[in-house]
Amino acid sequence: MAKRAEIVIGIDFGTTFSGLSWAVNLGEKKVSVVNSWETLTSFRPTNDKVPTQISYTGNEPTSYGYTANKKPFKWFKVLLQQGHYSEGVKDVRAAQDSLLEVSKSIDEVVSDYLRWLWGRGKEDISRKQGSNFEEEYECRVVLTVPAVWSPVAKDRTLKAAKKAGLPSNIKLVTEPEAAALATLKEVSSEERLNLGDVFIVCDAGGGTVDLISYMVTEVSPLQIRECGVGEGGLCGSIFLDLAFENFIKTKVGELKYNSIQERHKKKMLDEFENQIKWNFEGDAKRLYSVELRGAGDDQEEDEDLIEVEGGTICSIFDDVCGRIDALVENQMEQIKAEGRNTKAILLVGGFGSSRYLYSRLNKIYKGQGISVLQSKDSWSAVCRGATMWGLEHNFIVSRNARYSYGSALRTKFIDGEHEENDRVWDASCGVHRASDQMVWVLKRGEEIRNGRVVGWKGFTPILERKLMSTKTHSFTRTLYYSEQKTAPRRRLDGAIPLATISFEIDSARILKLKRRKGADGNTWIDVHSNAEIKLHNADLGFNVFFEGESVGYTQVEYKEDSG
Repeated sequence: MAKRAEIVIGIDFGTTFSGLSWAVNLGEKKVSVVNSWETLTSFRPTNDKVPTQISYTGNEPTSYGYTANKKPFKWFKVLLQQGHYSEGVKDVRAAQDSLLEVSKSIDEVVSDYLRWLWGRGKEDISRKQGSNFEEEYECRVVLTVPAVWSPVAKDRTLKAAKKAGLPSNIKLVTEPEAAALATLKEVSSEERLNLGDVFIVCDAGGGTVDLISYMVTEVSPLQIRECGVGEGGLCGSIFLDLAFENFIKTKVGELKYNSIQERHKKKMLDEFENQIKWNFEGDAKRLYSVELRGAGDDQEEDEDLIEVEGGTICSIFDDVCGRIDALVENQMEQIKAEGRNTKAILLVGGFGSSRYLYSRLNKIYKGQGISVLQSKDSWSAVCRGATMWGLEHNFIVSRNARYSYGSALRTKFIDGEHEENDRVWDASCGVHRASDQMVWVLKRGEEIRNGRVVGWKGFTPILERKLMSTKTHSFTRTLYYSEQKTAPRRRLDGAIPLATISFEIDSARILKLKRRKGADGNTWIDVHSNAEIKLHNADLGFNVFFEGESVGYTQVEYKEDSG
Protein backbone atom coordinates (compact mmCIF):
# COMPACT_ATOMS: atom_id res chain seq x y z
CA MET A 1 0.00 0.00 0.00
CA ALA A 2 1.42 3.39 -1.01
CA LYS A 3 2.23 5.80 1.78
CA ARG A 4 -0.32 8.59 2.11
CA ALA A 5 0.69 12.20 1.54
CA GLU A 6 1.13 14.22 4.70
CA ILE A 7 -0.34 17.43 6.09
CA VAL A 8 1.75 19.14 8.76
CA ILE A 9 -0.08 21.41 11.21
CA GLY A 10 1.86 23.89 13.35
CA ILE A 11 0.20 25.17 16.53
CA ASP A 12 1.49 28.17 18.46
CA PHE A 13 -0.21 27.78 21.84
CA GLY A 14 0.56 31.19 23.33
CA THR A 15 0.02 32.88 26.68
CA THR A 16 -2.28 35.61 25.36
CA PHE A 17 -2.82 34.67 21.69
CA SER A 18 -2.56 31.41 19.75
CA GLY A 19 -2.08 30.66 16.07
CA LEU A 20 -2.28 27.74 13.66
CA SER A 21 -0.83 27.06 10.22
CA TRP A 22 -0.56 24.05 7.94
CA ALA A 23 0.99 22.78 4.72
CA VAL A 24 0.79 19.76 2.45
CA ASN A 25 4.17 18.01 2.41
CA LEU A 26 4.25 17.86 -1.39
CA GLY A 27 5.44 20.11 -4.18
CA GLU A 28 5.57 23.78 -3.21
CA LYS A 29 4.86 23.05 0.48
CA LYS A 30 3.20 26.45 0.87
CA VAL A 31 2.37 27.30 4.49
CA SER A 32 -1.19 28.56 5.06
CA VAL A 33 -2.00 30.54 8.21
CA VAL A 34 -5.51 30.21 9.66
CA ASN A 35 -6.75 33.81 9.83
CA SER A 36 -10.54 33.60 9.91
CA TRP A 37 -11.76 33.70 13.50
CA GLU A 38 -15.30 34.17 14.73
CA THR A 39 -16.02 37.31 16.76
CA LEU A 40 -19.15 38.42 18.58
CA THR A 41 -20.39 40.20 15.46
CA SER A 42 -18.75 38.48 12.48
CA PHE A 43 -15.50 36.84 11.37
CA ARG A 44 -12.09 38.50 11.42
CA PRO A 45 -10.59 37.50 8.07
CA THR A 46 -7.16 39.03 8.55
CA ASN A 47 -6.10 38.13 12.10
CA ASP A 48 -3.28 35.59 12.19
CA LYS A 49 -4.01 34.78 15.83
CA VAL A 50 -6.89 34.32 18.24
CA PRO A 51 -7.01 35.13 21.99
CA THR A 52 -5.98 32.28 24.28
CA GLN A 53 -9.12 32.50 26.38
CA ILE A 54 -12.14 30.38 27.13
CA SER A 55 -15.46 30.92 28.93
CA TYR A 56 -17.32 28.31 30.99
CA THR A 57 -20.86 27.80 32.18
CA GLY A 58 -20.35 25.68 35.25
CA ASN A 59 -17.55 23.39 34.16
CA GLU A 60 -18.60 23.20 30.52
CA PRO A 61 -16.74 25.34 27.95
CA THR A 62 -19.15 27.55 26.01
CA SER A 63 -17.09 30.08 24.04
CA TYR A 64 -13.52 30.61 22.93
CA GLY A 65 -11.14 33.18 21.48
CA TYR A 66 -12.73 36.46 20.43
CA THR A 67 -16.21 35.29 21.49
CA ALA A 68 -15.19 34.43 25.07
CA ASN A 69 -16.40 37.64 26.68
CA LYS A 70 -18.26 36.25 29.71
CA LYS A 71 -15.67 36.06 32.50
CA PRO A 72 -13.02 34.74 30.10
CA PHE A 73 -10.42 32.39 31.54
CA LYS A 74 -7.03 33.83 30.48
CA TRP A 75 -3.36 33.14 31.12
CA PHE A 76 -4.03 29.49 31.97
CA LYS A 77 -1.08 28.31 29.89
CA VAL A 78 1.50 29.62 32.38
CA LEU A 79 0.01 27.45 35.15
CA LEU A 80 1.42 24.37 33.40
CA GLN A 81 4.89 25.48 34.56
CA GLN A 82 4.74 25.52 38.33
CA GLY A 83 6.82 28.01 40.26
CA HIS A 84 8.25 29.90 37.26
CA TYR A 85 5.78 32.74 36.96
CA SER A 86 5.06 35.32 39.61
CA GLU A 87 1.84 34.78 41.50
CA GLY A 88 1.95 38.52 42.12
CA VAL A 89 0.95 39.14 38.50
CA LYS A 90 -2.77 39.95 38.43
CA ASP A 91 -3.55 37.72 35.45
CA VAL A 92 -1.76 34.72 36.98
CA ARG A 93 -3.74 35.14 40.21
CA ALA A 94 -6.95 35.47 38.20
CA ALA A 95 -6.15 32.26 36.30
CA GLN A 96 -5.62 30.41 39.57
CA ASP A 97 -8.93 31.73 40.91
CA SER A 98 -10.71 30.69 37.70
CA LEU A 99 -9.54 27.11 38.17
CA LEU A 100 -11.41 26.95 41.47
CA GLU A 101 -14.55 28.42 39.90
CA VAL A 102 -14.78 25.85 37.09
CA SER A 103 -13.65 22.91 39.28
CA LYS A 104 -11.13 21.75 36.70
CA SER A 105 -7.43 21.04 36.64
CA ILE A 106 -5.21 23.27 34.52
CA ASP A 107 -4.51 20.26 32.28
CA GLU A 108 -8.25 19.89 31.58
CA VAL A 109 -8.63 23.60 30.74
CA VAL A 110 -5.69 23.39 28.32
CA SER A 111 -7.27 20.33 26.70
CA ASP A 112 -10.60 22.15 26.32
CA TYR A 113 -8.93 25.07 24.55
CA LEU A 114 -6.68 22.95 22.34
CA ARG A 115 -9.66 20.79 21.34
CA TRP A 116 -11.44 23.90 20.06
CA LEU A 117 -8.30 25.27 18.36
CA TRP A 118 -7.67 21.92 16.67
CA GLY A 119 -11.28 21.90 15.47
CA ARG A 120 -10.90 25.34 13.89
CA GLY A 121 -7.74 24.18 12.17
CA LYS A 122 -9.48 21.13 10.72
CA GLU A 123 -12.31 23.34 9.45
CA ASP A 124 -9.80 25.53 7.61
CA ILE A 125 -8.07 22.52 6.04
CA SER A 126 -11.45 21.02 5.05
CA ARG A 127 -12.39 24.15 3.11
CA LYS A 128 -9.23 23.89 1.02
CA GLN A 129 -8.47 20.16 0.88
CA GLY A 130 -11.93 18.63 1.20
CA SER A 131 -13.91 17.30 4.15
CA ASN A 132 -12.34 13.84 3.86
CA PHE A 133 -8.76 15.14 4.13
CA GLU A 134 -8.10 12.99 7.23
CA GLU A 135 -8.70 9.89 5.08
CA GLU A 136 -6.55 11.10 2.20
CA TYR A 137 -3.67 12.54 4.23
CA GLU A 138 -1.70 11.55 7.28
CA CYS A 139 -1.89 14.45 9.74
CA ARG A 140 1.12 15.38 11.84
CA VAL A 141 1.01 18.13 14.46
CA VAL A 142 3.91 20.22 15.75
CA LEU A 143 3.06 22.09 18.97
CA THR A 144 5.24 24.88 20.35
CA VAL A 145 6.34 25.34 23.98
CA PRO A 146 8.46 28.03 25.69
CA ALA A 147 12.21 27.44 25.58
CA VAL A 148 12.55 27.77 29.35
CA TRP A 149 9.89 25.22 30.27
CA SER A 150 10.92 22.21 32.31
CA PRO A 151 10.54 18.67 30.96
CA VAL A 152 7.57 18.24 33.32
CA ALA A 153 5.73 21.25 31.85
CA LYS A 154 6.44 20.01 28.32
CA ASP A 155 5.11 16.58 29.19
CA ARG A 156 1.93 18.06 30.69
CA THR A 157 1.40 20.06 27.50
CA LEU A 158 1.87 16.95 25.37
CA LYS A 159 -0.59 14.90 27.43
CA ALA A 160 -3.18 17.71 27.41
CA ALA A 161 -2.89 17.93 23.61
CA LYS A 162 -3.39 14.19 23.16
CA LYS A 163 -6.38 14.29 25.52
CA ALA A 164 -7.81 17.06 23.32
CA GLY A 165 -7.88 14.66 20.39
CA LEU A 166 -4.77 15.80 18.53
CA PRO A 167 -2.92 13.04 16.62
CA SER A 168 -0.82 10.76 18.82
CA ASN A 169 2.29 11.42 16.70
CA ILE A 170 2.40 15.03 17.92
CA LYS A 171 5.84 16.61 18.29
CA LEU A 172 7.02 19.50 20.45
CA VAL A 173 9.32 22.31 19.34
CA THR A 174 10.38 25.36 21.32
CA GLU A 175 8.80 28.67 20.36
CA PRO A 176 12.03 30.55 19.55
CA GLU A 177 13.31 27.58 17.53
CA ALA A 178 10.15 27.64 15.41
CA ALA A 179 10.44 31.42 15.07
CA ALA A 180 14.11 31.05 14.13
CA LEU A 181 13.29 28.69 11.28
CA ALA A 182 10.63 30.99 9.81
CA THR A 183 12.83 34.06 10.20
CA LEU A 184 16.18 32.64 9.11
CA LYS A 185 14.58 31.06 6.05
CA GLU A 186 13.35 34.53 5.18
CA VAL A 187 16.81 36.04 5.68
CA SER A 188 18.41 33.14 3.78
CA SER A 189 16.15 33.69 0.77
CA GLU A 190 17.43 37.26 0.59
CA GLU A 191 21.03 35.99 0.59
CA ARG A 192 21.93 37.78 3.82
CA LEU A 193 23.36 34.72 5.59
CA ASN A 194 27.03 33.79 5.71
CA LEU A 195 28.86 30.86 7.22
CA GLY A 196 29.61 31.54 10.90
CA ASP A 197 27.00 34.30 11.33
CA VAL A 198 25.43 34.37 14.80
CA PHE A 199 21.86 35.57 15.32
CA ILE A 200 19.82 36.18 18.45
CA VAL A 201 16.14 35.38 17.97
CA CYS A 202 13.95 37.39 20.35
CA ASP A 203 10.41 35.99 20.40
CA ALA A 204 8.51 38.73 22.23
CA GLY A 205 4.89 37.78 22.78
CA GLY A 206 1.99 38.95 24.86
CA GLY A 207 2.98 37.23 28.10
CA THR A 208 6.48 35.85 27.71
CA VAL A 209 9.69 36.76 25.89
CA ASP A 210 11.96 33.89 24.79
CA LEU A 211 15.47 34.28 23.41
CA ILE A 212 17.73 31.79 21.68
CA SER A 213 20.93 32.20 19.64
CA TYR A 214 22.09 30.31 16.56
CA MET A 215 25.21 30.11 14.42
CA VAL A 216 25.02 29.30 10.70
CA THR A 217 27.01 26.12 9.98
CA GLU A 218 25.80 25.63 6.39
CA VAL A 219 24.24 28.20 4.07
CA SER A 220 22.70 25.88 1.46
CA PRO A 221 20.88 23.88 2.61
CA LEU A 222 20.49 26.02 5.71
CA GLN A 223 21.87 24.41 8.87
CA ILE A 224 22.41 26.07 12.23
CA ARG A 225 23.53 25.16 15.72
CA GLU A 226 22.52 26.67 19.01
CA CYS A 227 24.88 29.03 20.84
CA GLY A 228 24.65 29.35 24.61
CA VAL A 229 21.49 28.43 26.48
CA GLY A 230 18.08 29.85 25.59
CA GLU A 231 16.29 31.84 28.26
CA GLY A 232 13.16 33.87 28.76
CA GLY A 233 11.05 35.90 31.12
CA LEU A 234 7.60 37.19 31.92
CA CYS A 235 7.96 40.58 30.21
CA GLY A 236 5.57 40.49 27.25
CA SER A 237 3.40 43.29 25.94
CA ILE A 238 0.57 42.58 28.39
CA PHE A 239 2.74 44.21 31.06
CA LEU A 240 2.52 47.48 29.15
CA ASP A 241 -1.27 47.24 29.48
CA LEU A 242 -1.03 46.48 33.20
CA ALA A 243 1.34 49.40 33.81
CA PHE A 244 -0.84 51.77 31.80
CA GLU A 245 -3.94 50.67 33.69
CA ASN A 246 -2.15 51.27 37.00
CA PHE A 247 -1.19 54.76 35.83
CA ILE A 248 -4.81 55.56 34.91
CA LYS A 249 -6.02 54.14 38.22
CA THR A 250 -3.65 56.43 40.09
CA LYS A 251 -4.57 59.44 37.94
CA VAL A 252 -8.35 59.19 38.43
CA GLY A 253 -8.15 57.73 41.94
CA GLU A 254 -8.54 54.09 42.95
CA LEU A 255 -12.06 54.47 44.38
CA LYS A 256 -13.27 56.25 41.27
CA TYR A 257 -11.59 53.74 38.97
CA ASN A 258 -13.06 50.75 40.80
CA SER A 259 -16.57 52.21 40.40
CA ILE A 260 -16.30 52.42 36.59
CA GLN A 261 -17.97 49.66 34.56
CA GLU A 262 -15.65 46.98 33.20
CA ARG A 263 -16.79 47.55 29.61
CA HIS A 264 -15.62 51.17 29.78
CA LYS A 265 -12.24 50.07 31.17
CA LYS A 266 -11.92 47.51 28.40
CA LYS A 267 -12.70 50.12 25.76
CA MET A 268 -10.05 52.41 27.25
CA LEU A 269 -7.43 49.63 27.23
CA ASP A 270 -8.36 48.70 23.64
CA GLU A 271 -7.79 52.35 22.71
CA PHE A 272 -4.37 52.26 24.38
CA GLU A 273 -3.44 49.05 22.58
CA ASN A 274 -4.65 49.95 19.10
CA GLN A 275 -3.89 53.68 18.97
CA ILE A 276 -0.89 54.14 21.26
CA LYS A 277 0.98 50.94 22.10
CA TRP A 278 1.73 49.56 18.63
CA ASN A 279 2.47 52.95 17.06
CA PHE A 280 4.52 54.46 19.88
CA GLU A 281 8.09 55.25 18.82
CA GLY A 282 9.34 57.16 21.86
CA ASP A 283 8.17 60.76 21.31
CA ALA A 284 8.29 62.08 24.88
CA LYS A 285 6.94 65.51 23.89
CA ARG A 286 3.74 64.29 22.27
CA LEU A 287 0.47 64.41 24.20
CA TYR A 288 -1.82 61.37 24.02
CA SER A 289 -5.35 60.83 25.26
CA VAL A 290 -7.75 57.97 25.98
CA GLU A 291 -11.42 57.99 26.81
CA LEU A 292 -12.63 56.41 30.04
CA ARG A 293 -16.38 56.82 30.39
CA GLY A 294 -17.26 57.71 33.96
CA ALA A 295 -13.85 59.13 34.87
CA GLY A 296 -15.05 62.75 34.82
CA ASP A 297 -17.19 64.48 37.43
CA ASP A 298 -19.59 65.92 34.84
CA GLN A 299 -21.63 64.38 32.05
CA GLU A 300 -19.58 66.28 29.46
CA GLU A 301 -17.74 63.92 27.11
CA ASP A 302 -14.54 65.96 27.39
CA GLU A 303 -14.45 65.20 31.10
CA ASP A 304 -13.89 61.54 30.27
CA LEU A 305 -10.80 62.23 28.15
CA ILE A 306 -7.59 61.52 30.04
CA GLU A 307 -4.41 63.10 28.74
CA VAL A 308 -1.16 61.16 28.99
CA GLU A 309 2.24 62.69 28.32
CA GLY A 310 4.63 60.91 25.99
CA GLY A 311 7.21 60.85 28.77
CA THR A 312 4.84 58.72 30.85
CA ILE A 313 4.41 56.26 27.97
CA CYS A 314 8.22 56.16 27.66
CA SER A 315 8.54 55.25 31.34
CA ILE A 316 6.00 52.44 30.94
CA PHE A 317 7.84 51.03 27.92
CA ASP A 318 11.28 51.46 29.50
CA ASP A 319 10.37 49.39 32.54
CA VAL A 320 9.23 46.40 30.46
CA CYS A 321 11.77 46.77 27.65
CA GLY A 322 14.57 47.08 30.19
CA ARG A 323 13.93 43.47 31.18
CA ILE A 324 14.19 42.46 27.53
CA ASP A 325 17.47 44.40 27.27
CA ALA A 326 18.88 42.28 30.09
CA LEU A 327 17.84 39.03 28.37
CA VAL A 328 19.47 40.16 25.11
CA GLU A 329 22.65 41.14 26.94
CA ASN A 330 22.82 37.72 28.62
CA GLN A 331 22.66 36.06 25.20
CA MET A 332 25.42 38.38 23.97
CA GLU A 333 27.65 37.37 26.88
CA GLN A 334 27.16 33.67 26.13
CA ILE A 335 28.04 34.25 22.48
CA LYS A 336 31.17 36.19 23.48
CA ALA A 337 32.14 33.34 25.80
CA GLU A 338 32.31 31.13 22.69
CA GLY A 339 34.65 33.65 21.09
CA ARG A 340 32.06 34.86 18.59
CA ASN A 341 30.22 38.08 17.76
CA THR A 342 26.53 38.70 17.21
CA LYS A 343 25.58 39.75 13.68
CA ALA A 344 21.91 40.56 14.24
CA ILE A 345 18.96 40.46 16.61
CA LEU A 346 15.80 39.12 14.96
CA LEU A 347 12.55 40.37 16.51
CA VAL A 348 9.50 38.12 16.14
CA GLY A 349 6.16 37.76 17.89
CA GLY A 350 3.45 40.35 18.49
CA PHE A 351 5.57 42.51 20.80
CA GLY A 352 8.47 41.94 18.41
CA SER A 353 6.67 44.17 15.89
CA SER A 354 6.70 47.11 18.35
CA ARG A 355 8.30 50.22 16.87
CA TYR A 356 9.56 51.31 20.27
CA LEU A 357 11.24 47.99 21.08
CA TYR A 358 12.88 48.03 17.65
CA SER A 359 14.16 51.61 17.95
CA ARG A 360 15.35 51.04 21.51
CA LEU A 361 17.41 47.95 20.65
CA ASN A 362 18.64 49.55 17.42
CA LYS A 363 19.86 52.58 19.36
CA ILE A 364 21.74 50.35 21.82
CA TYR A 365 23.42 48.02 19.31
CA LYS A 366 23.77 49.95 16.05
CA GLY A 367 27.06 51.46 17.20
CA GLN A 368 28.38 47.95 17.87
CA GLY A 369 27.71 46.90 14.28
CA ILE A 370 24.79 44.67 15.28
CA SER A 371 21.66 44.88 13.13
CA VAL A 372 18.17 44.73 14.61
CA LEU A 373 15.68 43.18 12.18
CA GLN A 374 11.91 42.85 12.42
CA SER A 375 10.51 39.77 10.74
CA LYS A 376 7.81 40.07 8.11
CA ASP A 377 4.52 38.79 9.53
CA SER A 378 6.27 38.45 12.88
CA TRP A 379 3.04 37.70 14.75
CA SER A 380 2.62 34.39 12.90
CA ALA A 381 6.34 33.49 12.82
CA VAL A 382 6.07 30.85 15.55
CA CYS A 383 3.12 28.92 14.09
CA ARG A 384 4.56 29.16 10.54
CA GLY A 385 7.93 28.00 11.85
CA ALA A 386 6.29 25.06 13.63
CA THR A 387 4.80 23.87 10.34
CA MET A 388 8.13 24.41 8.56
CA TRP A 389 9.87 22.42 11.31
CA GLY A 390 7.49 19.54 10.65
CA LEU A 391 8.33 19.71 6.96
CA GLU A 392 12.13 19.82 7.44
CA HIS A 393 13.26 19.55 11.05
CA ASN A 394 16.89 18.61 10.38
CA PHE A 395 18.10 22.17 9.85
CA ILE A 396 19.32 22.45 13.47
CA VAL A 397 22.36 20.21 13.81
CA SER A 398 22.81 20.66 17.55
CA ARG A 399 21.23 22.26 20.60
CA ASN A 400 22.39 23.08 24.10
CA ALA A 401 20.92 21.46 27.19
CA ARG A 402 18.81 23.82 29.29
CA TYR A 403 18.96 21.49 32.30
CA SER A 404 21.38 19.06 33.84
CA TYR A 405 20.29 15.41 33.90
CA GLY A 406 21.55 12.57 36.04
CA SER A 407 21.03 10.11 38.87
CA ALA A 408 21.54 9.84 42.62
CA LEU A 409 24.04 7.11 43.53
CA ARG A 410 25.95 5.86 46.55
CA THR A 411 29.69 6.48 46.33
CA LYS A 412 32.61 5.72 48.63
CA PHE A 413 32.57 8.12 51.57
CA ILE A 414 35.51 10.53 51.68
CA ASP A 415 36.13 12.52 54.85
CA GLY A 416 36.15 16.25 54.21
CA GLU A 417 34.45 15.86 50.84
CA HIS A 418 31.09 14.36 51.77
CA GLU A 419 28.68 15.57 54.42
CA GLU A 420 28.36 13.51 57.58
CA ASN A 421 24.57 13.37 57.17
CA ASP A 422 25.07 11.38 53.96
CA ARG A 423 27.25 8.67 55.58
CA VAL A 424 25.71 5.16 55.42
CA TRP A 425 27.17 1.71 56.14
CA ASP A 426 27.49 -0.77 53.27
CA ALA A 427 27.36 -4.14 55.00
CA SER A 428 28.08 -6.06 51.79
CA CYS A 429 31.45 -4.36 51.29
CA GLY A 430 32.26 -3.31 54.83
CA VAL A 431 32.76 0.39 53.97
CA HIS A 432 31.03 3.69 54.59
CA ARG A 433 29.35 5.24 51.57
CA ALA A 434 27.89 8.65 50.81
CA SER A 435 24.24 8.30 49.83
CA ASP A 436 22.32 10.42 47.30
CA GLN A 437 25.36 11.82 45.50
CA MET A 438 24.49 13.21 42.08
CA VAL A 439 26.12 11.99 38.89
CA TRP A 440 25.25 14.44 36.11
CA VAL A 441 25.67 12.76 32.72
CA LEU A 442 24.45 15.80 30.78
CA LYS A 443 25.14 19.27 32.15
CA ARG A 444 23.38 22.54 31.45
CA GLY A 445 24.88 24.22 28.39
CA GLU A 446 26.40 21.06 26.92
CA GLU A 447 25.87 20.40 23.23
CA ILE A 448 23.18 17.92 22.26
CA ARG A 449 23.50 16.42 18.81
CA ASN A 450 20.59 14.46 17.38
CA GLY A 451 20.94 10.80 18.28
CA ARG A 452 23.40 11.44 21.11
CA VAL A 453 22.88 9.08 24.04
CA VAL A 454 24.34 9.56 27.51
CA GLY A 455 24.03 7.29 30.51
CA TRP A 456 25.45 5.84 33.68
CA LYS A 457 26.11 2.48 35.27
CA GLY A 458 24.94 1.35 38.67
CA PHE A 459 24.59 -1.79 40.74
CA THR A 460 22.41 -3.03 43.56
CA PRO A 461 23.81 -5.64 46.01
CA ILE A 462 21.19 -8.28 46.94
CA LEU A 463 21.38 -10.97 49.61
CA GLU A 464 21.33 -14.41 48.00
CA ARG A 465 18.89 -15.82 50.56
CA LYS A 466 16.30 -13.12 49.71
CA LEU A 467 16.15 -14.43 46.16
CA MET A 468 15.36 -17.98 47.28
CA SER A 469 11.83 -17.11 48.44
CA THR A 470 10.68 -14.82 45.61
CA LYS A 471 10.10 -15.37 41.89
CA THR A 472 11.11 -11.84 40.95
CA HIS A 473 12.97 -8.92 42.46
CA SER A 474 11.84 -5.31 41.99
CA PHE A 475 14.07 -2.37 41.08
CA THR A 476 13.58 1.34 40.43
CA ARG A 477 15.76 3.88 38.66
CA THR A 478 15.00 7.59 38.94
CA LEU A 479 16.11 10.33 36.58
CA TYR A 480 16.68 13.79 38.08
CA TYR A 481 17.18 17.21 36.56
CA SER A 482 18.45 20.54 37.84
CA GLU A 483 17.69 24.08 36.73
CA GLN A 484 20.73 25.51 38.52
CA LYS A 485 23.63 26.88 36.47
CA THR A 486 25.97 24.72 38.54
CA ALA A 487 24.21 21.44 39.22
CA PRO A 488 24.23 20.34 42.90
CA ARG A 489 26.47 17.55 44.16
CA ARG A 490 23.79 16.22 46.54
CA ARG A 491 20.24 15.18 45.69
CA LEU A 492 18.85 17.18 48.61
CA ASP A 493 20.42 20.41 47.34
CA GLY A 494 18.02 20.96 44.46
CA ALA A 495 17.88 17.87 42.26
CA ILE A 496 14.30 17.47 40.99
CA PRO A 497 12.87 14.00 40.27
CA LEU A 498 11.72 13.83 36.66
CA ALA A 499 10.92 10.22 35.82
CA THR A 500 11.06 6.82 37.48
CA ILE A 501 11.30 3.43 35.80
CA SER A 502 10.15 0.39 37.77
CA PHE A 503 11.10 -3.08 36.56
CA GLU A 504 11.36 -6.66 37.75
CA ILE A 505 13.98 -9.35 37.07
CA ASP A 506 13.40 -13.06 37.61
CA SER A 507 15.19 -14.30 40.72
CA ALA A 508 16.37 -17.37 38.79
CA ARG A 509 18.10 -15.07 36.32
CA ILE A 510 19.82 -13.12 39.09
CA LEU A 511 20.97 -16.34 40.78
CA LYS A 512 22.98 -17.15 37.65
CA LEU A 513 25.14 -14.07 38.25
CA LYS A 514 28.47 -14.09 40.05
CA ARG A 515 28.32 -14.38 43.83
CA ARG A 516 30.69 -12.83 46.35
CA LYS A 517 31.31 -13.19 50.07
CA GLY A 518 30.43 -9.96 51.82
CA ALA A 519 32.30 -8.29 54.66
CA ASP A 520 29.44 -9.38 56.93
CA GLY A 521 29.90 -13.05 56.03
CA ASN A 522 26.77 -13.26 53.87
CA THR A 523 26.61 -14.16 50.19
CA TRP A 524 25.77 -11.22 47.94
CA ILE A 525 25.00 -10.81 44.25
CA ASP A 526 25.64 -7.47 42.53
CA VAL A 527 22.94 -6.69 39.96
CA HIS A 528 24.40 -4.27 37.42
CA SER A 529 22.21 -2.13 35.15
CA ASN A 530 22.78 0.66 32.66
CA ALA A 531 20.56 3.71 32.33
CA GLU A 532 20.43 5.89 29.23
CA ILE A 533 18.74 9.13 28.31
CA LYS A 534 18.18 10.37 24.79
CA LEU A 535 17.20 14.00 24.38
CA HIS A 536 15.29 15.03 21.30
CA ASN A 537 14.18 18.53 20.34
CA ALA A 538 11.69 19.13 23.13
CA ASP A 539 11.23 15.75 24.74
CA LEU A 540 13.35 13.01 26.25
CA GLY A 541 13.63 9.25 26.38
CA PHE A 542 14.75 7.29 29.46
CA ASN A 543 15.78 3.64 29.20
CA VAL A 544 17.20 1.03 31.59
CA PHE A 545 19.10 -2.06 30.44
CA PHE A 546 19.99 -5.31 32.21
CA GLU A 547 22.46 -7.63 30.46
CA GLY A 548 22.02 -5.64 27.26
CA GLU A 549 18.22 -5.98 27.27
CA SER A 550 15.83 -3.07 27.80
CA VAL A 551 13.90 -3.74 31.00
CA GLY A 552 12.11 -0.42 31.32
CA TYR A 553 11.14 2.30 28.92
CA THR A 554 7.41 2.37 28.46
CA GLN A 555 6.80 2.49 32.22
CA VAL A 556 8.28 5.98 32.60
CA GLU A 557 6.17 8.14 34.90
CA TYR A 558 6.79 11.86 35.02
CA LYS A 559 6.68 13.33 38.49
CA GLU A 560 5.19 16.73 39.25
CA ASP A 561 7.60 19.51 40.15
CA SER A 562 6.86 20.31 43.77
CA GLY A 563 8.70 23.62 43.47
